[in-house]
Amino acid sequence: MTAPRPSDERNVSSSDTTNASRRGFITTALATGSALAFGGTAIAAESSSSASVTFDDQTTDGETVTTASVTLPEGGFVAVHDERLLDGKALESVVGVSDYLDASTHENVEITLFDVMGAEFEKRMLSEDQTLVAMPHLDSNGNDEYDFVSSGGKADGPYTMDGKAVVDDATVSVESKPTASVSFSEQEAEDGTAVTVSEATLSEGGFVTIHDNSVLDGDVFESVVGVSDYLDAGTHEDLSVSLFEGVPGREFEMASLQGEATLIAMPHFDTDDDGTYDFVTSQGEADGPYTKDGKPVVDDACITVPGKC
Repeated sequence: MTAPRPSDERNVSSSDTTNASRRGFITTALATGSALAFGGTAIAAESSSSASVTFDDQTTDGETVTTASVTLPEGGFVAVHDERLLDGKALESVVGVSDYLDASTHENVEITLFDVMGAEFEKRMLSEDQTLVAMPHLDSNGNDEYDFVSSGGKADGPYTMDGKAVVDDATVSVESKPTASVSFSEQEAEDGTAVTVSEATLSEGGFVTIHDNSVLDGDVFESVVGVSDYLDAGTHEDLSVSLFEGVPGREFEMASLQGEATLIAMPHFDTDDDGTYDFVTSQGEADGPYTKDGKPVVDDACITVPGKC
Protein backbone atom coordinates (compact mmCIF):
# COMPACT_ATOMS: atom_id res chain seq x y z
CA MET A 1 0.00 0.00 0.00
CA THR A 2 1.03 3.64 -0.31
CA ALA A 3 1.63 6.06 2.52
CA PRO A 4 -1.31 5.89 4.95
CA ARG A 5 -3.29 8.94 5.99
CA PRO A 6 -5.22 9.33 9.23
CA SER A 7 -8.35 9.97 7.15
CA ASP A 8 -8.05 6.73 5.15
CA GLU A 9 -11.38 4.88 4.97
CA ARG A 10 -11.58 1.10 4.63
CA ASN A 11 -14.47 -1.17 3.74
CA VAL A 12 -14.29 -3.76 6.48
CA SER A 13 -16.62 -6.64 7.31
CA SER A 14 -17.65 -7.23 10.91
CA SER A 15 -15.26 -10.20 11.17
CA ASP A 16 -12.35 -7.87 10.33
CA THR A 17 -13.16 -5.20 12.92
CA THR A 18 -10.33 -6.05 15.32
CA ASN A 19 -7.73 -6.24 12.56
CA ALA A 20 -8.96 -3.01 11.01
CA SER A 21 -8.73 -1.21 14.35
CA ARG A 22 -5.17 -2.38 14.84
CA ARG A 23 -4.17 -1.39 11.33
CA GLY A 24 -5.92 1.93 11.71
CA PHE A 25 -3.97 2.74 14.85
CA ILE A 26 -0.62 1.65 13.42
CA THR A 27 -0.99 3.39 10.08
CA THR A 28 -2.31 6.58 11.68
CA ALA A 29 0.61 6.63 14.08
CA LEU A 30 3.04 6.07 11.24
CA ALA A 31 1.49 8.84 9.20
CA THR A 32 1.49 11.39 11.98
CA GLY A 33 4.87 10.35 13.32
CA SER A 34 6.89 9.96 10.14
CA ALA A 35 8.38 13.44 10.35
CA LEU A 36 9.65 12.68 13.84
CA ALA A 37 10.91 9.20 12.97
CA PHE A 38 12.86 10.31 9.94
CA GLY A 39 13.96 13.76 11.07
CA GLY A 40 17.61 14.20 10.10
CA THR A 41 17.69 11.16 7.83
CA ALA A 42 17.81 10.91 4.06
CA ILE A 43 14.37 10.93 2.45
CA ALA A 44 14.00 9.58 -1.06
CA ALA A 45 12.62 12.06 -3.55
CA GLU A 46 9.02 11.40 -4.52
CA SER A 47 8.53 10.00 -8.01
CA SER A 48 5.71 10.37 -10.47
CA SER A 49 5.62 6.58 -10.42
CA SER A 50 4.79 5.73 -6.81
CA ALA A 51 6.34 3.05 -4.66
CA SER A 52 3.99 0.70 -2.84
CA VAL A 53 4.16 -2.32 -0.56
CA THR A 54 1.72 -4.97 0.60
CA PHE A 55 2.56 -6.78 3.82
CA ASP A 56 -0.04 -9.32 4.90
CA ASP A 57 -0.60 -10.90 8.31
CA GLN A 58 1.34 -14.15 8.43
CA THR A 59 2.73 -16.99 10.50
CA THR A 60 6.49 -17.44 10.36
CA ASP A 61 9.30 -19.48 11.84
CA GLY A 62 10.58 -16.30 13.45
CA GLU A 63 13.60 -16.02 11.17
CA THR A 64 12.01 -14.59 8.01
CA VAL A 65 8.94 -12.68 6.84
CA THR A 66 7.47 -12.26 3.36
CA THR A 67 6.05 -9.16 1.70
CA ALA A 68 3.26 -10.07 -0.71
CA SER A 69 4.19 -7.34 -3.17
CA VAL A 70 6.47 -4.32 -3.51
CA THR A 71 6.86 -1.79 -6.31
CA LEU A 72 10.12 0.19 -6.46
CA PRO A 73 10.18 2.67 -9.36
CA GLU A 74 13.90 3.35 -8.87
CA GLY A 75 14.89 0.00 -7.40
CA GLY A 76 16.09 -0.45 -3.83
CA PHE A 77 15.10 -2.52 -0.83
CA VAL A 78 12.27 -3.42 1.50
CA ALA A 79 13.17 -2.83 5.14
CA VAL A 80 11.22 -4.32 8.03
CA HIS A 81 10.80 -2.30 11.23
CA ASP A 82 9.46 -3.29 14.61
CA GLU A 83 7.14 -1.06 16.64
CA ARG A 84 10.00 1.09 17.94
CA LEU A 85 9.44 3.00 14.71
CA LEU A 86 6.35 4.46 16.37
CA ASP A 87 8.60 5.95 19.04
CA GLY A 88 10.66 7.77 16.41
CA LYS A 89 13.51 5.23 16.34
CA ALA A 90 13.88 4.98 12.58
CA LEU A 91 17.32 3.34 12.71
CA GLU A 92 17.05 1.16 15.80
CA SER A 93 13.71 -0.28 14.65
CA VAL A 94 15.12 -1.90 11.48
CA VAL A 95 15.11 -5.67 12.08
CA GLY A 96 15.34 -6.94 8.50
CA VAL A 97 15.99 -5.95 4.91
CA SER A 98 15.63 -7.59 1.53
CA ASP A 99 18.36 -8.11 -1.02
CA TYR A 100 18.67 -5.35 -3.64
CA LEU A 101 15.60 -5.30 -5.89
CA ASP A 102 15.56 -3.92 -9.44
CA ALA A 103 13.12 -1.21 -10.49
CA SER A 104 9.94 -3.23 -10.91
CA THR A 105 7.14 -4.91 -9.02
CA HIS A 106 8.25 -7.92 -6.99
CA GLU A 107 6.01 -10.51 -5.38
CA ASN A 108 6.57 -12.76 -2.38
CA VAL A 109 9.83 -11.15 -1.29
CA GLU A 110 11.35 -13.11 1.60
CA ILE A 111 13.26 -11.03 4.13
CA THR A 112 15.68 -12.45 6.68
CA LEU A 113 15.31 -10.94 10.13
CA PHE A 114 18.08 -9.78 12.47
CA ASP A 115 20.72 -9.57 9.76
CA VAL A 116 21.10 -5.89 8.83
CA MET A 117 24.31 -4.12 7.87
CA GLY A 118 25.25 -1.65 10.60
CA ALA A 119 22.92 -3.13 13.23
CA GLU A 120 23.65 -5.43 16.14
CA PHE A 121 21.06 -7.75 17.64
CA GLU A 122 20.84 -9.69 20.87
CA LYS A 123 18.52 -12.30 19.33
CA ARG A 124 18.38 -14.24 16.08
CA MET A 125 14.64 -14.71 15.65
CA LEU A 126 11.26 -13.43 16.77
CA SER A 127 10.22 -14.99 20.05
CA GLU A 128 6.63 -13.71 20.19
CA ASP A 129 3.80 -12.45 18.01
CA GLN A 130 4.09 -8.78 17.12
CA THR A 131 3.37 -6.06 14.58
CA LEU A 132 6.07 -5.37 12.00
CA VAL A 133 6.19 -2.63 9.35
CA ALA A 134 7.43 -3.05 5.77
CA MET A 135 8.96 0.04 4.13
CA PRO A 136 10.45 0.44 0.63
CA HIS A 137 13.85 2.20 0.54
CA LEU A 138 15.83 3.74 -2.31
CA ASP A 139 19.41 2.73 -3.12
CA SER A 140 20.47 6.37 -3.11
CA ASN A 141 24.22 5.72 -3.51
CA GLY A 142 23.78 3.04 -6.18
CA ASN A 143 25.94 0.37 -4.52
CA ASP A 144 23.25 -2.32 -4.23
CA GLU A 145 23.70 -2.43 -0.44
CA TYR A 146 21.33 -1.17 2.23
CA ASP A 147 23.27 1.57 3.98
CA PHE A 148 20.45 3.36 5.80
CA VAL A 149 21.42 2.08 9.25
CA SER A 150 25.20 2.01 8.80
CA SER A 151 25.17 5.59 7.43
CA GLY A 152 23.11 6.88 10.33
CA GLY A 153 20.24 7.59 7.94
CA LYS A 154 22.30 9.64 5.47
CA ALA A 155 21.89 7.14 2.61
CA ASP A 156 19.16 4.90 1.22
CA GLY A 157 16.20 6.68 2.78
CA PRO A 158 12.59 5.51 2.40
CA TYR A 159 10.33 6.16 -0.54
CA THR A 160 7.71 8.75 0.43
CA MET A 161 4.34 10.02 -0.66
CA ASP A 162 2.96 13.37 0.51
CA GLY A 163 5.97 13.68 2.80
CA LYS A 164 5.30 10.40 4.56
CA ALA A 165 7.13 7.08 4.33
CA VAL A 166 5.41 4.44 2.20
CA VAL A 167 4.54 1.58 4.56
CA ASP A 168 2.32 -1.37 5.30
CA ASP A 169 2.10 -3.26 8.58
CA ALA A 170 1.26 -6.85 9.47
CA THR A 171 0.70 -8.99 12.51
CA VAL A 172 3.45 -11.61 12.43
CA SER A 173 2.71 -14.74 14.43
CA VAL A 174 5.50 -17.09 15.43
CA GLU A 175 4.65 -20.74 14.90
CA SER A 176 5.12 -23.11 17.78
CA LYS A 177 8.50 -24.77 17.51
CA PRO A 178 9.37 -28.32 18.49
CA THR A 179 11.19 -28.41 21.80
CA ALA A 180 13.56 -30.76 23.54
CA SER A 181 15.66 -30.97 26.67
CA VAL A 182 18.26 -33.41 27.90
CA SER A 183 19.99 -34.11 31.20
CA PHE A 184 23.27 -36.03 31.13
CA SER A 185 25.13 -36.46 34.42
CA GLU A 186 28.68 -37.32 35.39
CA GLN A 187 28.92 -41.09 35.81
CA GLU A 188 31.01 -44.21 35.83
CA ALA A 189 30.49 -46.51 32.87
CA GLU A 190 31.19 -50.01 34.15
CA ASP A 191 32.86 -51.42 31.06
CA GLY A 192 32.82 -48.36 28.80
CA THR A 193 30.27 -49.81 26.39
CA ALA A 194 27.19 -47.79 27.42
CA VAL A 195 26.14 -44.59 29.18
CA THR A 196 22.90 -43.50 30.85
CA VAL A 197 21.06 -40.31 29.95
CA SER A 198 19.19 -39.16 33.05
CA GLU A 199 16.28 -37.59 31.22
CA ALA A 200 15.29 -36.51 27.72
CA THR A 201 12.13 -34.76 26.53
CA LEU A 202 11.38 -34.70 22.80
CA SER A 203 8.16 -32.97 21.73
CA GLU A 204 8.11 -34.70 18.35
CA GLY A 205 9.88 -37.94 19.24
CA GLY A 206 13.22 -39.01 17.78
CA PHE A 207 16.55 -40.11 19.22
CA VAL A 208 19.22 -39.14 21.69
CA THR A 209 22.71 -39.31 20.25
CA ILE A 210 25.99 -39.38 22.12
CA HIS A 211 28.92 -37.42 20.66
CA ASP A 212 32.53 -37.33 21.71
CA ASN A 213 34.08 -33.88 22.16
CA SER A 214 35.27 -33.70 18.55
CA VAL A 215 31.80 -32.30 17.83
CA LEU A 216 33.09 -29.08 19.39
CA ASP A 217 35.62 -28.92 16.53
CA GLY A 218 32.87 -29.28 13.93
CA ASP A 219 33.02 -33.07 13.42
CA VAL A 220 29.25 -33.46 13.52
CA PHE A 221 29.20 -36.88 11.86
CA GLU A 222 32.44 -38.54 13.00
CA SER A 223 31.73 -37.49 16.60
CA VAL A 224 28.60 -39.66 16.91
CA VAL A 225 29.55 -42.65 19.06
CA GLY A 226 26.11 -43.81 20.17
CA VAL A 227 22.40 -43.43 19.53
CA SER A 228 19.30 -44.51 21.41
CA ASP A 229 16.45 -46.54 20.00
CA TYR A 230 13.58 -44.50 18.55
CA LEU A 231 11.79 -42.57 21.31
CA ASP A 232 8.14 -41.56 21.22
CA ALA A 233 7.20 -37.94 21.91
CA GLY A 234 7.40 -37.27 25.63
CA THR A 235 9.80 -37.54 28.53
CA HIS A 236 12.10 -40.54 28.96
CA GLU A 237 14.21 -41.30 32.01
CA ASP A 238 17.33 -43.42 32.58
CA LEU A 239 18.01 -44.07 28.90
CA SER A 240 20.80 -46.57 28.31
CA VAL A 241 22.70 -45.78 25.11
CA SER A 242 25.26 -48.23 23.74
CA LEU A 243 28.60 -46.84 22.60
CA PHE A 244 30.62 -47.70 19.48
CA GLU A 245 27.88 -49.82 17.93
CA GLY A 246 24.49 -49.48 16.32
CA VAL A 247 25.07 -46.10 14.69
CA PRO A 248 23.96 -46.31 11.02
CA GLY A 249 26.74 -45.04 8.77
CA ARG A 250 29.51 -45.25 11.37
CA GLU A 251 32.30 -47.80 11.79
CA PHE A 252 34.42 -47.83 14.93
CA GLU A 253 37.96 -48.96 15.63
CA MET A 254 37.32 -49.21 19.36
CA ALA A 255 34.71 -51.23 21.21
CA SER A 256 34.59 -49.33 24.49
CA LEU A 257 35.46 -46.06 26.14
CA GLN A 258 38.93 -45.91 27.63
CA GLY A 259 39.73 -43.99 30.82
CA GLU A 260 37.94 -40.66 31.15
CA ALA A 261 36.18 -38.59 28.50
CA THR A 262 33.63 -35.83 28.09
CA LEU A 263 30.64 -36.98 26.06
CA ILE A 264 27.74 -34.90 24.81
CA ALA A 265 24.08 -35.96 24.64
CA MET A 266 21.98 -34.39 21.86
CA PRO A 267 18.28 -34.99 21.01
CA HIS A 268 17.54 -35.51 17.29
CA PHE A 269 14.36 -35.57 15.21
CA ASP A 270 13.13 -38.47 13.14
CA THR A 271 12.39 -36.15 10.20
CA ASP A 272 11.65 -38.91 7.71
CA ASP A 273 9.46 -40.88 10.16
CA ASP A 274 11.14 -44.20 9.49
CA GLY A 275 12.15 -45.00 13.07
CA THR A 276 15.82 -45.17 12.06
CA TYR A 277 18.55 -42.64 12.86
CA ASP A 278 19.64 -41.39 9.42
CA PHE A 279 21.61 -38.27 10.29
CA VAL A 280 25.02 -39.76 9.52
CA THR A 281 24.03 -41.80 6.47
CA SER A 282 22.21 -38.82 4.95
CA GLN A 283 25.09 -36.46 5.75
CA GLY A 284 22.78 -34.28 7.75
CA GLU A 285 19.90 -34.17 5.28
CA ALA A 286 17.62 -36.13 7.65
CA ASP A 287 17.09 -36.44 11.41
CA GLY A 288 18.84 -33.23 12.43
CA PRO A 289 19.12 -32.05 16.05
CA TYR A 290 16.51 -30.22 18.05
CA THR A 291 17.57 -26.60 18.47
CA LYS A 292 16.94 -23.65 20.76
CA ASP A 293 17.82 -20.11 19.70
CA GLY A 294 19.47 -21.57 16.60
CA LYS A 295 21.79 -23.92 18.50
CA PRO A 296 21.52 -27.69 19.12
CA VAL A 297 20.07 -28.74 22.47
CA VAL A 298 22.86 -30.54 24.36
CA ASP A 299 24.19 -31.54 27.75
CA ASP A 300 27.67 -32.84 28.48
CA ALA A 301 29.04 -35.14 31.16
CA CYS A 302 32.37 -36.48 32.30
CA ILE A 303 32.38 -40.26 31.90
CA THR A 304 34.93 -42.44 33.66
CA VAL A 305 35.62 -46.14 33.21
CA PRO A 306 36.94 -47.79 36.39
CA GLY A 307 40.26 -49.54 35.93
CA LYS A 308 40.87 -48.16 32.42
CA CYS A 309 42.57 -44.84 33.25
